[in-house]
Amino acid sequence: MGGEQLSLDPQRAAAGGRDLSSAGKSMVSLDNSTVAAIAVASQGQPWGRDDIGAAFHSNYAPLLQQFTEAFGQVAVYVESLGDAAIASVEDNLGADQRSGENVSKSYRTS
Repeated sequence: MGGEQLSLDPQRAAAGGRDLSSAGKSMVSLDNSTVAAIAVASQGQPWGRDDIGAAFHSNYAPLLQQFTEAFGQVAVYVESLGDAAIASVEDNLGADQRSGENVSKSYRTS
């Protein structure tokens, strides 16, 4: 970004971070409720335990396991990403303020 400036709308960026974090929290809630309920219900093999049910289960069970693990991880990542975006806005605003103070001090002491 040589010579380019970063233009930051802190209120909008922080609001986006809060929205992302909220979405992650909703996903975590879904993971703890709906996704968990599907996993528990699937343990009873409602499709049956005959040959067809067993064949279905042999394909379904590993995919359900992968899905539930991935969904849980994505939920936590989305929430964390929102929190990181908020922290980044705060860090950038703090750095900008400190830089401004340093420039002002430099001109006053010259």
